[in-house]
Formats: sequence, C-alpha cells, structure tokens
Amino acid sequence: MSSSNLVSVVYTPETVYGDKPTPISGVVLETARFTSESLSGTPTTTESAAIRVDRMSGGQVVTGLEVGGALDFELAPCKFFDDFFSAGMMSDWVAAQSLSTDVTLTPDGGNDQLATLTVTGDLSTIGLAANDIVQLVPASGKPVIVSVISVTSTTEAEVATKRGEAAISGATMDVVVPSYLDIGSKQKSFVIGKSYTDVKHLAGSDLHSQTYTGSLVSGFNVTASYGAIVTGNFNTQGNGYYQEAPSYQQQVVTGGGTVNPAGTTNPVNASIDVPLVTTAGEATEFCIESFTIDLDNGLSPQNCIGKIAPTGYTLGTAAISISASVYLSDTSYDAFMPDKLTQNPVSMTFTMTNADGGYAFHLSAVQLSFPDPSSGGANQQTMIEATGVAKVGATGESALRIYKLAGDQ
Repeated sequence: MSSSNLVSVVYTPETVYGDKPTPISGVVLETARFTSESLSGTPTTTESAAIRVDRMSGGQVVTGLEVGGALDFELAPCKFFDDFFSAGMMSDWVAAQSLSTDVTLTPDGGNDQLATLTVTGDLSTIGLAANDIVQLVPASGKPVIVSVISVTSTTEAEVATKRGEAAISGATMDVVVPSYLDIGSKQKSFVIGKSYTDVKHLAGSDLHSQTYTGSLVSGFNVTASYGAIVTGNFNTQGNGYYQEAPSYQQQVVTGGGTVNPAGTTNPVNASIDVPLVTTAGEATEFCIESFTIDLDNGLSPQNCIGKIAPTGYTLGTAAISISASVYLSDTSYDAFMPDKLTQNPVSMTFTMTNADGGYAFHLSAVQLSFPDPSSGGANQQTMIEATGVAKVGATGESALRIYKLAGDQ
C-alpha cells in the first residue's frame, strides 16, 4: 500500500536539453508544491493485425512514449512558481526597477479607486509607463499596489488603487516596478523526479521512482473564485523516461548534491488576496465572481524513427484564453456588452498577494465574446459569462505579463 501524501516531486534545470546535469555533486534539486500530479511515461501501443486461424490476437507492441503530465497547485509566492512560470512563459524574469523617494498618494474625491501619485524623485529612471503595476514599499509594513493609468510628468502619475486606499503624505518609500515575465521563445527544460517514499525496492532503502528528462512547461492555468484558494496547474511534456531505484533524489544526495524543501509560504485566496482588478487601465467598479487565465504554448513533438519518445518540441502560438463570471450591473454592462460586437480589445490586470508576496497578471489586449446575460430561473443571479482571447498589444506589448510582488516588509 502506498499513500499519495508520500509522493515526492523534485526538479532541476537542464543545461543540455534532455540530459541530467553533471557533475551530480553540483546539482541542486527543488521540491515542487502540488496538490495532485499526473506525471507519467505512458506507452502508446499498436495491436498486431496478423490473421491467425485460431482467431487469437498476436499481441501488441509499444510504438511510442508520451512523457509528461500535470502538476496541480494552490498558488503561493515561492521559488517553485517563479521557476515554472518562467518556463511556461519561456523567458527570464526581468529585474525590478526601484526608486527611493518621498511619496504622496492623493485619493480622488469623486472616485475611491483613483488617486494621484506624486514623488520628489524622477519616475523616468524606472521607466514608468501606463499599465505598469507598481508597489509603494515602506521601510516596514504592507506595500501599496497601484496600476498606472497615465504618467503626467516625471514626478506625477494618475493611478488606479484598491477601493478606499488610504492617502500617503510625503513618506519615504521605494517606488518599485516589480520583476516581470513577458512571453518569449526560450525553451527552459527540467529534469523532474517522482518518487514513492513509502515504496522501497526489495525492502531496502532504495525508493521506486520515475525520472522525466527534457520536461518543458507546455502551458498553465490560474483560476480565482470567490471563497476559495487560487488554484491552477502546470502541464509538462518531456523526451526522456527512466524507472529508477534509487530515486534521482537519492542519487543526488548520495553524489553530494543538494535538495531544497518545498516552500511554506501561505497560498493566496480570491476573497481577500486580490486587492486590485483593472479593465482598460482603471479599477473595476463591477463585481467579478471568478476568472481563469489559460496559456498553451502549442508544443508540437518531433517524432523520429529509432526514438521511442519525441526528440524535442517546436513552438506554436502562445495561445492565451480568459474566462470570467461577472455580476450584471450598469457598469459591467457598459464595460463588456458594446465591445463583444466590435471586438475592441481591453486591457485587464489581476493582482494576487498576501503577507508573503504574490503575483499579478496583466493582459494587454483581451477580446471577449459571450451570450447575452439571461435569466436562469427564479432567485438566481444574472451573470455575464465572458470568454475570450488575449492578443498582442497595440504597440507589440506581450499578450500576458506576470509580475512578482513583494510581501510585507
């Protein structure tokens, strides 16, 4: 008998695609955070079509091998998500830009989700631009998150804030454009090891396990629903598969390498950890019950005669889809209904953060299509059930940008 609680998944970046890094003494394994997994090396088989007079099957043979699967997760700020978002976006994290300056945040008297940000320093030194996510980070305490609507001068910007954000008056803070990922084409592969820590070979110490090499993140999704932890999954596709005892993790430890434990930061939840949602650059006044962002890299396997598994993968379009359940109101009707006929794109941003940090997802140009809101029966909410795609921005902006947000100081 084996417990699902005792399945361990570890990973390390590859330096050569499809090869375990060497020397093993230099390998650093990270432990994945997941709620369930479906990693597998699954053979594809073909049954013999030979005719036999005894009417029995001639059996089947292995004609291919599919390597990969999913890691389902609860989203939390930690290295595992940094690494797998980077691999899924196929790009490296761009370093954060920071300006230490005196900060004044003046809420708009007529709109409690609008404010003016004024600094004594020069905002151009951090390249501040419309649609940027910015954190105002104090020496101690909780950072304030704003989304830039427009930069009106080198010392001033109009920003969207969470509802009722408090004023700031001349406090010395860091104005930070956080580290971010844009969609790229850099294939970043991992060696992934899965071991059953309560299943030992021949009652010894060697663990039964599988190792998957050449593992690319073929896509991911993130779902936020009211009353629930933010969830999602990373999908992987690989090109190598080994059944091993001892496990790859045990091999690394024996060889002098390092295994880092899984992160312990708190997961973010959609009820209180999504302080700011914007459409068209401005904070939303309508109510969103749930949303999902999905990215598929369109990987196409290269299958070669003489090789049981794909030798590699070519990149397709980074297809991004979004769905959202929005309560019908005057503001949501005006925000979504006219554009479903014209397909005019709108930018959307979702922030997710707690005391440990988090992530923000910015989509430059979302085109939505959906049926008219309808009555589903007595005593039910009338909803806009919107679905659509995110495309490249009007001036070439990444269809999806992921920011890494700092936690409390």
